[in-house]
Amino acid sequence: MVVNRRHIDKVFEQEHTLRDQKMLAKYFADKELNEESRQIIRKQWEHFEFRPDESPDLDHVFYKLYYQLNEDTTPRPKKIKFNFRMVQIAAILAVGIFIAVGLYLSRRNVSEMQVQFISANGFRNQFKLPDGSTGWLGSDSEIKYRLDKSNNRVVYLNGLAYFDVAHNGSPFIVETPKGLNIEVKGTQFNVSAYRTDPSCEVVLENGSVRLSDSRGLGEEMVPNDRIIYYPGNGTMEKSQVNTADFVAWIHGKLVMKDIPLKEALLKLSRFYNVEFEIRAAGTEQERVRLVLENESLDEALNLLAAITPISCHIQERRAINNDTYSKKKIIITNK
Repeated sequence: MVVNRRHIDKVFEQEHTLRDQKMLAKYFADKELNEESRQIIRKQWEHFEFRPDESPDLDHVFYKLYYQLNEDTTPRPKKIKFNFRMVQIAAILAVGIFIAVGLYLSRRNVSEMQVQFISANGFRNQFKLPDGSTGWLGSDSEIKYRLDKSNNRVVYLNGLAYFDVAHNGSPFIVETPKGLNIEVKGTQFNVSAYRTDPSCEVVLENGSVRLSDSRGLGEEMVPNDRIIYYPGNGTMEKSQVNTADFVAWIHGKLVMKDIPLKEALLKLSRFYNVEFEIRAAGTEQERVRLVLENESLDEALNLLAAITPISCHIQERRAINNDTYSKKKIIITNK
């Protein structure tokens, strides 16, 4: 057997399959291929960008790998014991192959466990929860899954996520930093709920959803509904949309249809893991219609400049110290 570096490349491109993952495990377990795999991964890792304030602590990768390799074949143990092969694989992964997607078993038994997944800035990742629910986690996002005292499935979300909820008769509740709760039983929906954003957005693809907040505000959703929740005044804005536009990000596509320039720049910053600084005047009313899929950052900025009265100037990353670098910054000015 030889190392097919495409399996490794696909992981870093966020397009890996279960087969890619299994092939990586084989490479790591093969003494003759181990060093070659290390070198390929090390070269890939050199191109990965951490935020300046991030500490590359990837201990949680160890737990995620354990969870994935054992979930279909063995019951969850009360105490985790790792064999030599697991240690070897995790040591390789600590170089960065699964980036920042993790799982923690923080309680003493399965019924009380909490599961956490994290997606680093500029990446998206698939996840599978213990109840069988699946989904995607967007850039700079995290979810924490647990069962409450009533056996309800509860997920805390900070960021962007798409959920495909398994129906098992037990309510599935998504809690957000803005105080908005989303309750479902089995459905598919998209939630954007970043702690730093001024609002929270829910788009329902299939099934039914009920929204509620601490003020007692409630709203039912049907397929193709979009609700924007404003926590400042506790109001909800409802509309009918094409849900494909709002879930396209899980396929690596960024769809922006008639949105404010400021919002477009925020989406671009998360999509490309860059920082924007607006120095242009009179752009408050500018709106953006743009669809990006395979475009590089340079191509995306050229397209943006072509449809708006702005110019984009790239400020390359600079070393902060021996271990960290600043984000690439884009300066927005008037033409």
